[in-house]
Parts: sequence; structure tokens; C-alpha cells
Amino acid sequence: MLQRTWLLGLMVAVAGCNKSSGICMNANCQASVAVAVVDDGQPGGRLRPGSYTFSVTTDYAGKSWTCAVPDEDCELDFFTDFADGEDDGTLSVRARLGETGLELDVLETRGNIWSGPAEFVVAVERDGVAVVEETFEPRYEEPAVTDACAVCLKRKGDDLVVHVPE
Repeated sequence: MLQRTWLLGLMVAVAGCNKSSGICMNANCQASVAVAVVDDGQPGGRLRPGSYTFSVTTDYAGKSWTCAVPDEDCELDFFTDFADGEDDGTLSVRARLGETGLELDVLETRGNIWSGPAEFVVAVERDGVAVVEETFEPRYEEPAVTDACAVCLKRKGDDLVVHVPE
């Protein structure tokens, strides 16, 4: 199920590729931005029990979903198109509950450019109370060798973490 988002994104990139040879994305493209949501009051950052609402929002698209910890794995595989004037794109958000909190992957495509969003917000509610909202503005770099028709930008800098307070 989680592979569906990435496969749909790959098809979007292929549709924009003028080569007749088919798929031109490098299988090693790691353009998504990883974000960890960790609970500062729990061992290893695991989320404490409760009913959660998670949100990922960009300037052009967003997604909110709910789950109950520890009863559910908080899995999400979301994909949507968005319109941004001349530069339409897609937003993909994948999530799952891991050993060290919630693991998120956020991917944005605009034409043949694959990366995380220029700016996005991650918000967390627990038991109906907003506990944290974090805005990220990651920086990206182009690879030394680009793919035939897609540019896979990689995020620079330290790991992105949302700290749920005690």
C-alpha cells in the first residue's frame, strides 16, 4: 500500500518525460524529506497513548489524519495534485508509527523537479489539544549527476524532528 504513492509519483514524472524509452527516474532518488515526531516525555521518543491528529500542510496542499496510539500504526499513504499557477505539482505524504515516534516522508514534485516542499508545517494534537506545530524551510541541493529527465533534489542539513513536549 505504501508503495502506491511513490509509484503514482513516478508515473507523473514519466508523463512529463519526453523520452520514448519509458521510465527515466533513478531508482536511487531520495528526494523526500524525512521528519520524526518524537515524544520528549517517553523512552526512545515513542508517542504516549492517546488519540492523535497529525497534519502536514504546504502552501498548496495538506493532509490531516487521526489514529489512536498504541492501538493503531498511524499509517498514511497520501497523494494529491495541486495547482500553483504555471507550476502544477503533486504532494505525497507517507507516515507510520516506528520505534522512535512517528516517521514521516514528505515529497513534492513540480514538473521534473522532485524534492520536499520549500516550506511546510507539521502539527500534532493529542486528545483534542494542540501540543505542537513546527514550520520547516529545508534547503536542497542538486545531485552532481542528474537523471535523464528528472532532477532529484536532496535535503541538506540536520535531521528534522518535531518534539512533542512532556
